[in-house]
Amino acid sequence: MNSLSKKDECCGRGGSRPGCGRKPGVKTRPVRLPEWLLDALEEQGDARHAIVHACVHHFNLKCPNPSEGNND
Repeated sequence: MNSLSKKDECCGRGGSRPGCGRKPGVKTRPVRLPEWLLDALEEQGDARHAIVHACVHHFNLKCPNPSEGNND
């Protein structure tokens, strides 16, 4: 029998693997919010949606690509 398993032949050991990780071109800009704020938003439902909704309405923003987000 071959000393390499099927997994080792496919992906090797460690490092990047096909189909894993972030999609190309997707950039993130992390923002740290206070725990109390995140807790309060999570009580209302989806915290991410609440933050987007508040920013859109507070700053009167328009989504450049409506298919990416929910413009209430």
